[in-house]
Amino acid sequence: MPTIVYVVGFKPDERAWIESALKRDIASVVFLDDEKALFANEASNPGQCVIAAADVDPAATLKLVRELRDSHITIPVIVLGPYAAFRTAIDIARLEATDFLERPVSVLQLRAAVHRACMDSR
Repeated sequence: MPTIVYVVGFKPDERAWIESALKRDIASVVFLDDEKALFANEASNPGQCVIAAADVDPAATLKLVRELRDSHITIPVIVLGPYAAFRTAIDIARLEATDFLERPVSVLQLRAAVHRACMDSR
């Protein structure tokens, strides 16, 4: 499993849920307020991935993935978005995000997506 999962743009209750879901499999879950903090952490080592929210501001999430890819940062990105966000899912896929999970997301779905993303990056 990955060593670090960066989590960008979630509310405190969602952060608690994500941390609880991943804590047994992940060495470190790092919560960041925005993409600037992600770039400052230079997240690009094997075994790392990013989880981003697309519920409130899908355009900001698209921008994050676009900036990562434009900077040639290939870290896997898992996006959690609202149910039936078909257009956002397509745009995310075109930007080469790793996965798009429609909410509600179960603990098992999240763990599986993180495992797939981080194993592919090794």
